Amino acid sequence: MLSQHFTPAHWWIAACLSGLALAAAVASLPSQPRSRLIAGATVVLVTAFYCVARGRGEGTEQALQLYILGTLPLAILRWVFGGWLRRQSELARAGQPPQEVKGRHTALFMGAFVAVVAAIAVLL
Repeated sequence: MLSQHFTPAHWWIAACLSGLALAAAVASLPSQPRSRLIAGATVVLVTAFYCVARGRGEGTEQALQLYILGTLPLAILRWVFGGWLRRQSELARAGQPPQEVKGRHTALFMGAFVAVVAAIAVLL
């Protein structure tokens, strides 16, 4: 565990960075600038709401750890599968139908998701 020495302030910083990473990942998905802004702002607002709702008190560190464990893998997987998502966007812009998502694609994504979550959980 790399985070044994973390104080509550460290957890807040890590949660904010994780939320911003997810906001950047989500904002990169839409093709229209307005949609990108809305997507990124939505994640930032949800992050702010979560942080305000949890406040400070008993269980805050665990809540922040769970938040990080939920957001960081999605941001990492957006980077890992960026090439595939880019190809799908290019097909859509060219007016062609997107590639069909097959069982192996789903299995690959789920396996990668479990691996990333497990790795982050071990590091937390």
